[in-house]
Amino acid sequence: MAEPLTASERDEYQKRGFFVRERLLGPSLVGDLREAVEGIHQQITRAALEQDSQAGAVQRVDGLRFQKLLGSTVKWEWREDSPHIRSMEPLHHLDARIDRLIEDARITQPLSDLLGCEIGPFTDKLNFKRPGGSPFPWHQDTPYWAFGCEHVDRLVSLQIYLDDATRENGCLWVIPGSHARGVLPVFSDRGTLGRLYTDLGQVEASGAAADPLAIEAPAGSAVFFSGDIVHGSQTNRTQQSRRALILTYQPAGHPRWDRGESQTS
Repeated sequence: MAEPLTASERDEYQKRGFFVRERLLGPSLVGDLREAVEGIHQQITRAALEQDSQAGAVQRVDGLRFQKLLGSTVKWEWREDSPHIRSMEPLHHLDARIDRLIEDARITQPLSDLLGCEIGPFTDKLNFKRPGGSPFPWHQDTPYWAFGCEHVDRLVSLQIYLDDATRENGCLWVIPGSHARGVLPVFSDRGTLGRLYTDLGQVEASGAAADPLAIEAPAGSAVFFSGDIVHGSQTNRTQQSRRALILTYQPAGHPRWDRGESQTS
């Protein structure tokens, strides 16, 4: 059943830049989604093997591997010998269960309330953290989306945990309240990707940074968050995978980012 946004959730989002709904999705659906993302990983792995012999199949940015496969941009794990996906975007077109989830009223209702209008999908992303999976540096989403989107201030996301998320397996970390300062300084001396990573040293020096907060929550929980909040994750130090879906929405009527589609939830 779809639950409207509560006054306390709105207040927390405005003040801290996020709020959490624990166990938003039940165990049966979470199990289906785990099956879906593992099937997608297999599809991508097969497609990558077919492309291996093609010149230029794998692109490198700051030494890290990127690849266009099956209509998705795939970022491979940092370790050169790893066969695992680090993240990919988009993926809804690769499994109907993901596509249906994007329209689930349990997700869209609170976001529609938050934006005060009908909403549609902007982009969707899958994050994998296999055992030993690498960290994700502190960053804001807004600078990444700003290329090709003129309404970044009207975007809102949620991360859905497909596994119990803990400090040990690389759960999401946020800097509460950091969204209130807009786009923050990034690194200018760490290559191409560094320009998308928040220079937390400069933020701390300005006295604007709160203590980082680990958002630990059970599988099926959702973290609703602003594109301006500084967030990241750490290495998965366990022997189990930590998988998460990130869905981003916008006011209805705009095309999906980099997909040329328009859809209303």
